[in-house]
Amino acid sequence: MLKYILIGYGQRGRFYADCLRKLNRAEPAAVCDARQCKLDLAKRNLGLRDGQLYRDADALFAAGKIADLAIIASMDCAHYAQAVKALQLGYHLLLEKPIAQTERQCREIAALAKKLGRKVYVCHVLRYAPIYTSIKEMLAGGTFGDVVTITQTEHVGWWHQAHSYVRGNWRRSEESSPMIVAKCCHDLDLFAWLIGKKCDKVSSFGSLYYYNREHAPEGSGDYCYNCKLKDTCVYNCLNFYTKYPDFAFASGQYLGDGQDKQAIAECFSQESNPYARCVFKCDNDVVDHQVVNMLFEGGVTAQLTMTAFCEGGIRTIRIHATKGFIEASMLDNVIRYEIYGQEPQELHVAVGETFGGHGGGDEKLVEDVVNDLEGGRDSLCLTSIDRSVMSHLMGFAAEQSRVRGGKAVKIR
Repeated sequence: MLKYILIGYGQRGRFYADCLRKLNRAEPAAVCDARQCKLDLAKRNLGLRDGQLYRDADALFAAGKIADLAIIASMDCAHYAQAVKALQLGYHLLLEKPIAQTERQCREIAALAKKLGRKVYVCHVLRYAPIYTSIKEMLAGGTFGDVVTITQTEHVGWWHQAHSYVRGNWRRSEESSPMIVAKCCHDLDLFAWLIGKKCDKVSSFGSLYYYNREHAPEGSGDYCYNCKLKDTCVYNCLNFYTKYPDFAFASGQYLGDGQDKQAIAECFSQESNPYARCVFKCDNDVVDHQVVNMLFEGGVTAQLTMTAFCEGGIRTIRIHATKGFIEASMLDNVIRYEIYGQEPQELHVAVGETFGGHGGGDEKLVEDVVNDLEGGRDSLCLTSIDRSVMSHLMGFAAEQSRVRGGKAVKIR
């Protein structure tokens, strides 16, 4: 049976382990996480022994190559060093996005994998989501002619922005990645995949517009628990985390019973908890809205809007082609399309039972990785690093353009 090591037993790492356990075609050799509470959870969930649990990735690597696959689901800032070490030891990688924090690091990981003959699968799970695979098949049939332009909106959502990009681990570019890379390399990857051509240049605008002290309500406190406006504020963390205990757990601050609302309230009433802060008085610096304009080879254009100011949790796309158009939303998994001169049509995409996000793409990615590593089974390898690195180059170029006031940046 395929064996794997897992670095980072947070929300994403735990999910990949659950996917593999559900498949029953791979078993964990070790789990690494800096937090003992996470290791205790991994021990219970995965049936591991103490000797299979590591607090430090270097200590795990010092044990040598003990499995076939290394799943790297740690924080963005750790990806580069851990990916390089794992590749050098002989591991294939399932690498959570973003690949790394800089363009240079991304290119180096790709080059090293090629040199050593290792496989690196990037977690661009949307390529496996049934709604996007259906769109890809529709375009490949030729009925819609040539794709001329694509527009997509990433509806980040006010609550997701507050949780992850204002209070959470991805709030500062230097500690994680620019938000357009950390959140939207998925979306940029879809453009490259659906268009099937190299992106030549990008321009971008965006800023941190709202989640700052300038917009703090008069009389608001630094922490929700002692704020006199908490009963009327939509960003009151006490209300949010007691209502959605999965997010309380995902914060890494609370590890108790998800039904114990009193315990959650107590956890988020402590000033040592960064998720207890007022969203207008944090140390965040990433954008809360950004647009990216892209020019692909042959004159094909694309445009991405990323915004916090919406309901959140969905993506919408519209594809304009020479013979027809396609539009879809992950909210209802319905593709609406029209061949010019004909009646509009709808295609209801079957997602099936899924316990992850991204429209069922997560499980399908994990299964495809196992298929490929086992050999002898059909596999698509849609997110190999050589295919996935372009999205990161686009994202880093977009951030350069944004910082330079929208000046177009050519992708090398």
